[in-house]
Amino acid sequence: MRPLIAGNWKMNGTAAALAEIRALATHMAAAAPAADMLICPPATLISRAVEAAGGGLPIGGQDCHS
Repeated sequence: MRPLIAGNWKMNGTAAALAEIRALATHMAAAAPAADMLICPPATLISRAVEAAGGGLPIGGQDCHS
């Protein structure tokens, strides 16, 4: 089983974060890391983050419930 590194991007709720997601997906495609990576942006950016990642980076959702 491969390790999973997940990043919860609660405080990255701006459209500028989408450029960072795009850059990270491009880097991951070239680097072939030894772990799977997942980014969980705020709910308001999930659909745009999926588009920005272009399939190169899995996108998850967040839960605000305690």
